[in-house]
Amino acid sequence: MPQWIASAATVVTALVALAALIVSIWASRRVARKREFELLLERIDREAAKREERIDREAAKREEQFEREAARREERIDREGAKREEAIRAVMDRSDRKFEVLQKRSDELYRQLVEITARATYAGAVPERAAEVAPATGQGEAVAAQDVLGGQPSD
Repeated sequence: MPQWIASAATVVTALVALAALIVSIWASRRVARKREFELLLERIDREAAKREERIDREAAKREEQFEREAARREERIDREGAKREEAIRAVMDRSDRKFEVLQKRSDELYRQLVEITARATYAGAVPERAAEVAPATGQGEAVAAQDVLGGQPSD
């Protein structure tokens, strides 16, 4: 029996050693897979970080382009606005000058009208005065009108 136990012990030892070898191979494969998985995750993280960085750079470029374009458009709008304001000022200046010319002309025409009205009033008053003066002085209306025409109009 002791030989049988010794043989069994040798076989059991060999089986245990074989099981230990299988378990160690399995464990090393598991560790290797875990390490591969970790390396894969690290690589994925690096790739994701690179993509995020590239996307951020592209977004920054687009934003910068957008801001430059907006600044150019705003500048163009400001220039066009300034041109329009200048044109409006020029039109207003011309309008003011025309108004002043027309105002002077209106004032001149008004003075002429006042003079014409004064003369017309005086001329209309001459026959009336001549008719009043003629009977009082005993002269005819024509002679009395000549005397009235020589005098100043009474206001």
